[in-house]
Amino acid sequence: MRRRIGTSIVIGLIICLSVVVDCNEISAQSKDELQQEIEELEKEQLELKEQEKEIQNDKSSTEQKIEENLTKQDTVQGQIKSLEQELTNTQNSINAKQGEIDSTNKEIDDLTAKINDLTQQIEQLKNEIEALLERIDEREALLTERLRSIQRSGGPMMYLEVILGSKSFSDFISRTAAVNIMMDQDKNIIDSLARDKQEVENKKVAVEDNKVEIEAKRSDVEDKKVALEAQKQELVALQNQLDDQKAERQRLLAQLEKEHEELEEYMFTLEDEQAMIRKQEQALARAREIAENNLNQLSDSTTVNSSSFIWPAAGYRSSNYGVRVDPITYQQSFHLGVDISAPTGTPVYASTNGVAVRGNLSGTYGNHILVVTKIDGVDYTTLYAHLNGFAVGDGEVVTQGQIIGYVGSTGRSTGPHLHFEVHKGGWKGFYPPNSNNVNPLNYLP
Repeated sequence: MRRRIGTSIVIGLIICLSVVVDCNEISAQSKDELQQEIEELEKEQLELKEQEKEIQNDKSSTEQKIEENLTKQDTVQGQIKSLEQELTNTQNSINAKQGEIDSTNKEIDDLTAKINDLTQQIEQLKNEIEALLERIDEREALLTERLRSIQRSGGPMMYLEVILGSKSFSDFISRTAAVNIMMDQDKNIIDSLARDKQEVENKKVAVEDNKVEIEAKRSDVEDKKVALEAQKQELVALQNQLDDQKAERQRLLAQLEKEHEELEEYMFTLEDEQAMIRKQEQALARAREIAENNLNQLSDSTTVNSSSFIWPAAGYRSSNYGVRVDPITYQQSFHLGVDISAPTGTPVYASTNGVAVRGNLSGTYGNHILVVTKIDGVDYTTLYAHLNGFAVGDGEVVTQGQIIGYVGSTGRSTGPHLHFEVHKGGWKGFYPPNSNNVNPLNYLP
């Protein structure tokens, strides 16, 4: 996505043609040549304006994309929030269903206990009925035996003999009462046993009916439990579906956040490129000023020619040009220059003669200086980044070895050091292959 900008700036060449070593060389230049150089500078300025306009359009497009991305993020976050609420409600429903299932299980257990108790009661009543039947059988056997005995002895005559054998009326009454009592007792015993038997049978029937009723109720409760389990499984399936939807939205949100981060980074890059172009515009304006001054006065003896490069600061080289692991992101990236570690405040020297412009890019270079020059007919732009402070002003003509700033850790930096770049020609962008960035170690002594 990162766009590269390409400029065709030949600042060093123009400056070197405009600012010469001595007055004889200035005199050798015709006014027409100087005028042509000024026109070329104007052309370069127009080209930079067009490139700046292109970057501004790209910034506007990126800003719109950022707004769209943020809107999408808000939408997805709202969806995630809604899904989380649904998950909460579903979990509450699952918990409620589980509570109903637990209650149903307890009810089933209670009913089963009652059924077991009634079963025991039925068994006990069966035993009681059997005992009563045995007693009835015994009593009936006894009465049967008595009746047989009476029958063998003459049947009812035995009772008459007992009554008629009375010695007195009082004795007769007593004997008659005794016979009645004995007969009544036998009858009462038989009736009592029959009632007990009927009562126990009725109780057994009632208990069995109760058992049947409870078993039917337990069956209904078990059916209810099956229905609740099915409902719970549906809720669990819904919960899993919502979890999947939430995970999908979270992945989408993470993707959008990453895209937003890339867009923001791209926006910073565009802003930095725009700022760098403006700095080159300042250098061009200064070069044009010098050229116009030479055209008018033909007496300026200042030079911006260089014959070589020198190391811009004292310290040890902590990072080289090329691919490396970024100390901030821990990802592989391309390092555009060399890093020279040194304490904060260590002087930074102009590696070449040239025109210096200074700036601040908080997202990348922090406080930095560009110096444009010409060496052996080739245009170069050197960059000094992460400075703690400046020692020269915008558009100032500097000489090789002159202090232009001080080591710091401004911008995107993990500690005090000087980041030094060399661009063969005008600064065209941050990243190869479109940038004209070259390895400084190929030029430093």
